[in-house]
Amino acid sequence: MTRAMLFYGHVASNWGDLAINAGAVELLRRSGVDPAISTAVLISPADMFLRRATSTLKGLDTLTVPVDGTPRGGREEIELLTQYLAEPERFAAEVGMADHDVVILNAGEHLFESAVGENIADLVWRILPALAAQATGVPTIQLPATIGPFRTRLGEQIEQLLLRGLSAVAYREPESRRISVGSQTVPVLLDPGFSVPGLKMPEAPAASERLLGIVLRPEDIGIRPGSRRSSFVQKKLRDAAFQDSQAFKLFAAMAAAHMDRGGRVRVIIQTRADREISLALVDQLRNLYPTDSDAVELVDPSGFREFIESLGSLNALVTSRFHAVILALSQGVPSAGVYSETHGHKMPGLFEMLRYPNCAVRLDERNIQSVRTELDNALAQMIEAAPEISNRIKANRGLTRRWLSEALENTTVPEFDTSQLRIEALAALYRAGLRKFEHEAVSEMRRILRKLDRPDEELGADES
Repeated sequence: MTRAMLFYGHVASNWGDLAINAGAVELLRRSGVDPAISTAVLISPADMFLRRATSTLKGLDTLTVPVDGTPRGGREEIELLTQYLAEPERFAAEVGMADHDVVILNAGEHLFESAVGENIADLVWRILPALAAQATGVPTIQLPATIGPFRTRLGEQIEQLLLRGLSAVAYREPESRRISVGSQTVPVLLDPGFSVPGLKMPEAPAASERLLGIVLRPEDIGIRPGSRRSSFVQKKLRDAAFQDSQAFKLFAAMAAAHMDRGGRVRVIIQTRADREISLALVDQLRNLYPTDSDAVELVDPSGFREFIESLGSLNALVTSRFHAVILALSQGVPSAGVYSETHGHKMPGLFEMLRYPNCAVRLDERNIQSVRTELDNALAQMIEAAPEISNRIKANRGLTRRWLSEALENTTVPEFDTSQLRIEALAALYRAGLRKFEHEAVSEMRRILRKLDRPDEELGADES
């Protein structure tokens, strides 16, 4: 059996990220990897999410990087990454890469360049396993992922590494292939979430859409806008009780229309970033329908299996969460998607892969009534196409497993010069470090000036 090293196991409050973990482990197991002798590497996991993450990485040993406990987010991290880029063999040695047969890059959407350059350090962590594997002669496989867009010479070099330096690579939707130069031969396969154990299609499709599920997220919040922008938007929306949110307006209108027809609504929380807007939606619906408040259900899952089951018992779903679509469709629940441009291209790409591109509806600043009409039509299409989509998912599961099995059997390490990529990454880290150190210096100066202005007060650094 093959011994694999998985980079990186997702550690988060997001049940969708954990679906990638669970599905990836199952996909590897079915393709010839032995989880009992394999390792999942985690990046500085937060203790509050660690138990959840390891429960979805069943059977794998876990290892945390940085192995020396270097804190993330400061100059120490940038210095460490600089050393790793200069000597990727050091990273390989520290994680024990040579003791494994293959490096597996997990699915997700971390391989892109933020418009504001906020994710440079994280991006270097993401490409580091491939650089280390290339330097030590270990084959590398990228599981189906959302990749790009890239904006700089560093991004161009990362694309070349993926296309020419890996043993195998796949996308999880066609848009990633479309925006990447020279990647037309890269296969488009299913996200590992489709392979989560225990997902079962019903014997027959639901006969009605009486129980409508809603899994929503605020617009302009997430990994692509970045943590600063997300925090700003979340506070702005919270201060207005989410009444100014386009997502809130859309899903409130969908829920109200469904309840007016005598239906019931279940609002499911996928991640803690969605909790406040979900609670606000439930409160509004219960206030609007005080005599029928039992028709509005809130599900804040305490475990991964509860999240899956809450989706699987729906009659239909409307959502702006990618893995809610995947886990619902995999259980025969007709689902329509909503996305904003700042969420990236994975949602429209998913529905294009399923051959129903019109069933991912763009939100942004569009008229809510127009979007709602499109979403109603999309859901009606998905309900009608439920048997066809179920068969397509089943067929593509087989294709995805076959691709991975063949990739594991035919592992070679292509010759690829990583020096230019490492130079570009070092330059990007240097620029990011300068911005960070400048910000820290300005913050400290402001703190001191305020202290001088108010000498009798004790000021912490966080007040600057």
